[in-house]
Amino acid sequence: MKQPLSELLRKAAQSLPPQRPGRFRPLLPLFLAMAEKGHTPGSMADFLVAEREIRPAERRAAARSIQNLVARHSS
Repeated sequence: MKQPLSELLRKAAQSLPPQRPGRFRPLLPLFLAMAEKGHTPGSMADFLVAEREIRPAERRAAARSIQNLVARHSS
């Protein structure tokens, strides 16, 4: 059974989940603006704790995630 490559690629694209669906991706514009003003990933995570978006126990992991997210999207 032979299928055209375009059909296989279309089916594969539909079956894949979003790549890097990150929890903090919707907040990227905020993080980029904060980074431009000199905030560190740790202070951004502290902000999320203060806003009750994350638990204090998740602060270190959030700071690491924010650091990686900002690094991927900053120029």
